[in-house]
Amino acid sequence: MDDEQGSGQGGALAEALAGWVGARIDAAHANPATGLVALAVYAGARRVLGAGIGPRVAGAGVLPRGPRLRAGASHPLVAAMRAHLVGRSVLAIEVRRDGIAVVAGEPLPGEKGGEDEIEADAARGPGVRSGLAPGPRPELAPGARPELAPGARLELAPGRRGEARLLDAAGDLILRWPPQGSDPPAEIAYPADPFAAGAALVEASDAAAAAQEKAALARAVKARRAALVRRAEAVRGDLGRLGSVARLQKTGQLLLAQGARVPRGAARALLDDWETGGTIEVALDPARPAKVQAEAFFAKARRYQRGEAVMRARLAETERALEAVAALAADVAAAEARPEALEPLAQRARSLGVSRAELAGVGAAGGAGEPGASASRGARGARAGRAAPRLPFHAYRSASGAAILVGRGAEDNDALTTKHARPHDLWLHAKGVAGSHVVVPLPKGASCPADVLVDAATLAAHFSDARGEVVCEVSYVQRRYVRKPRGAAPGAVTYDREKVIAVRIEAERLSRLLATKEEG
Repeated sequence: MDDEQGSGQGGALAEALAGWVGARIDAAHANPATGLVALAVYAGARRVLGAGIGPRVAGAGVLPRGPRLRAGASHPLVAAMRAHLVGRSVLAIEVRRDGIAVVAGEPLPGEKGGEDEIEADAARGPGVRSGLAPGPRPELAPGARPELAPGARLELAPGRRGEARLLDAAGDLILRWPPQGSDPPAEIAYPADPFAAGAALVEASDAAAAAQEKAALARAVKARRAALVRRAEAVRGDLGRLGSVARLQKTGQLLLAQGARVPRGAARALLDDWETGGTIEVALDPARPAKVQAEAFFAKARRYQRGEAVMRARLAETERALEAVAALAADVAAAEARPEALEPLAQRARSLGVSRAELAGVGAAGGAGEPGASASRGARGARAGRAAPRLPFHAYRSASGAAILVGRGAEDNDALTTKHARPHDLWLHAKGVAGSHVVVPLPKGASCPADVLVDAATLAAHFSDARGEVVCEVSYVQRRYVRKPRGAAPGAVTYDREKVIAVRIEAERLSRLLATKEEG
């Protein structure tokens, strides 16, 4: 940064920060989606320096509070600031025409770090503390207290295209945000009143972040509504096939009666329709006698009839969910963009099966040191505006709340089994027929509870060619015993140490499971 001290309006900010030298740094926060970076110190009272580095907020000032909406400890900028600044003392604060620099050093002997030090130490791993590693003490910066040694330097260049840079005691770059670099202004326009500017800055950041969260919630609810519409259409299509039951039964009866005169190996047969006086053309399997194939038509008709109750129950459940999601969409549209208003709506969305990935951070609980506040945890701000990655499975919940993952297609089955499932997880598949891979995530060394096993087996049967059967055999093994042969077709696997459960499909159980679907 430029060595020339800021004057005029910059002098007001420098004067406001002058008494912070020697204070302990208690917390470091950021909302990368809006661009607000905040550093809290304790100097007789809690004080917060804020800098807006863009894209949505710009400027600098003394904040009346920390940002309510911010990234979690896993975000790179937050993690770096907590690792190198929190728990140390302020050696110097420089307000320059090209930005603000905060120099931090080791804590006073015997003095403990601030409220975020425990989080910072946990993020760094066992055996690593907030102090600097042993070594020669570097030369003190001008104006530094002699009993403290410089540890790190945070440089903030406020502006719509500003940046934050964290450097170590040797001046080497630790982290730059945004990571792709920027073009910060050569000279900063500092406010005449840093306290009023700080209040406006934090309010603007929280408002912009809340507006983003409201938009994300609206998108997630819209996607859930579209998924429910597709599900309802698919179930109506399944119900539409019930009209073919009479035709299937009639074809089976005609084939049983007239199959003797169908040539062996024929791929098609022309049967006399005694009711209409016409003919019916039927496709056949050339490898099987025609009369034997009559049973296949009867079996298919029975499957459709047995599945009718489940399909109608699922359609009713889907239509109820659609009504609830439509009401939720209206409430989201009318809601104020405030964390306390969005949190109950996000909870409703999760209860209606909205993807947890899409809702990550919306209305989450507040961070340490901000009682009653809400915060965007998990670095959600960094990924604001991006579509959540597509998962190769849908998640369902057993009656006990255990997750059950069901592959979405042949290639998705491979991804679920080989990339997402762990060796000790339970893997299931309907025995002897094509179907989805099903995985029950389990703690290492744990066995699958009996009720969860039956629920998972029910889903494995439902999402297979055995759908509609009263009883289905389902294979299950630990994932470690499932292998994907080289060159095998998508979804094709081999496995050993197989166990088999014969599950009776209960309409009530199946409807309960299908209602818990979480879109992947």
